[in-house]
Amino acid sequence: MTGFVIVVDMQRDFVMPSGALPVPDAQALIAPMQDWLGALDPAAVAGVLMTFDTHLADVYAGSAEAGQFPLHCLRGTAGWESVLDAHVIDPAIPVYRMEKGVFDMWAEPGLAVSRAGEQPIDRDVFFATLAGRGVDNVTVVGVAADYCVRWAIEGLLARGFRVEWPAALTRGIGREAEAVAAEIADSALKIQPII
Repeated sequence: MTGFVIVVDMQRDFVMPSGALPVPDAQALIAPMQDWLGALDPAAVAGVLMTFDTHLADVYAGSAEAGQFPLHCLRGTAGWESVLDAHVIDPAIPVYRMEKGVFDMWAEPGLAVSRAGEQPIDRDVFFATLAGRGVDNVTVVGVAADYCVRWAIEGLLARGFRVEWPAALTRGIGREAEAVAAEIADSALKIQPII
């Protein structure tokens, strides 16, 4: 079995206490997540995708999300940047990125997955190609368990992937990973929370 990793929105605005929308205790994820990423085995992991919540001030002001949360992860600002150093990942493991403007990485049309030095690939084509190469298990980590992480997982399950979700590498805004995993597991049996 070949695996894949998605690191959801580990950005300063979410992770640092001084960020525009800090997730409780998210800063505690940085060191263990760096260690975990550094220990990934190229023989077992086909790639790592880092998602970036990405907003533009004029677009965000009219969005449904603006009714719930203050402006955050403004493209090009310090709050938009990742708190993780992707260079700890074994160079034999490709590292990809995807910028998204809504909670659900599957809901926004026209998103692309990119890698330095390569042409961007349509998100849906990218994941269909992974599945076609035999990648069937995806590990999802990051923030926030009750928003973007949840929808990432639900979208993966809908596309036929099995999902592992290490609760120790995730934090939620209002609910923690264990509670959200139980809700998802009620409707989808292929999730494997790692508590």
